[in-house]
Amino acid sequence: MTRRHLLARVVLIAVLGVVLTAGCGVRPTGVITGGPAPTGHAFGRPAAPPGRGEGAALYLLADSALTPVLRPTRRPVSLTQTLELLQDGPNVDERAANLTSEVPAGLDPVTVTTDASGDVTVLVSADVRTLSTAAVDQIVCTVRDALSTTAPITLTSDAATRGPRTCPLTG
Repeated sequence: MTRRHLLARVVLIAVLGVVLTAGCGVRPTGVITGGPAPTGHAFGRPAAPPGRGEGAALYLLADSALTPVLRPTRRPVSLTQTLELLQDGPNVDERAANLTSEVPAGLDPVTVTTDASGDVTVLVSADVRTLSTAAVDQIVCTVRDALSTTAPITLTSDAATRGPRTCPLTG
């Protein structure tokens, strides 16, 4: 191949490159900033770990901040069973990760109802006035994920009512 043919091929490739990139419809813009990089925990409904069967989405506390956790289970669990797991507090692995809970044991029996408008009521046997705000948020977020709802959730007992509340975390 002669130098002339080689030069012609290089020019042809360069011209084709310019023509192809010019026709893509992308126009030059100034610098676009996306804000700061995300930090902290990723919130939302926890995804099931691959190959580990079923799980219950619970909300525990990491340094007093609500944190979604997927508690592995051998089979699907009901909402009542999920709330029992929440009352049991963090398991060994979760405690090792410095997760805590303010949800006390002894809320049983727990009854969850949904009215015609979709609002949810969680009836517990303990006085809801004794629950911390973090404990209420843990229960509300756990119920929200278990029911896959965005409706307000009210905690109630014979003594008082807390709510209606929505989970402070998106998901």
